[in-house]
Amino acid sequence: MIKKITTLSAIALAFAVTPAMAQTGHAGVTYTSNDETDVDVWGVEGAATFAFSENIGAQVDGNIGSYDDGDDNHLGWRVNGHLFYDIGALRVGGLFGTSTIDFDGIEPKATHFGAEGQYDFGRFVLGASAIWGDADGIISPSLDYDNIDLNADFYVTDNFVLGGTYGFGSLDNGGGEVDTTNYGLDAEYQFSSTPISLIASWQHWELDDIPVESEGFTIGARWNWGGTIKERDGAGFRSSPPSILEHYFGVQ
Repeated sequence: MIKKITTLSAIALAFAVTPAMAQTGHAGVTYTSNDETDVDVWGVEGAATFAFSENIGAQVDGNIGSYDDGDDNHLGWRVNGHLFYDIGALRVGGLFGTSTIDFDGIEPKATHFGAEGQYDFGRFVLGASAIWGDADGIISPSLDYDNIDLNADFYVTDNFVLGGTYGFGSLDNGGGEVDTTNYGLDAEYQFSSTPISLIASWQHWELDDIPVESEGFTIGARWNWGGTIKERDGAGFRSSPPSILEHYFGVQ
């Protein structure tokens, strides 16, 4: 079994897109730690949204991180794509995600697709997503997984948001199926005089009735374009559902 490590929470295709091309977005740096391991992870992350019409839009997000286990550094990356349709305050869409980590000669990887939606009540935004995927080199040589996440974000102000997530799913390696549970909290604050924001999050994932779990803590800073945090988030989806790889290695 691959040693568990914690990684950064985030997103970054900011390398491939520029603010001039994107309606809104951010690029940032993050640091993640896990009390259960001695691995430190530094990463670069980002997200960008694009409006094709008044009702149709897309989002790309991802991250690149360096995992230091005390003996060596390991490179990991993640990228997600979203296509969505707005119906007033309601947004619905489909998504695709893939991620991998080059860890000790093993390259665990996961790929999934799914559906997502959210409703904007003003200060409150409620969302949900469902994904189905397959993975190699994570817990077992190969497995299928699914997960449903429920999200709630409260905008204390347009530049200060508090969020929470609760999710559940299952893993199937062909020899048996086990249920999973995940939950987390996050916050972001953007300074009024500059497009810089600070982020912090805590995330937990576990196999039900089996002593396998991951718990990560992340802090970071972002450079934003497209207005306030509320305006930035309102152009796309604030959170991308993690794959089994992100859950297992501590990513939000």
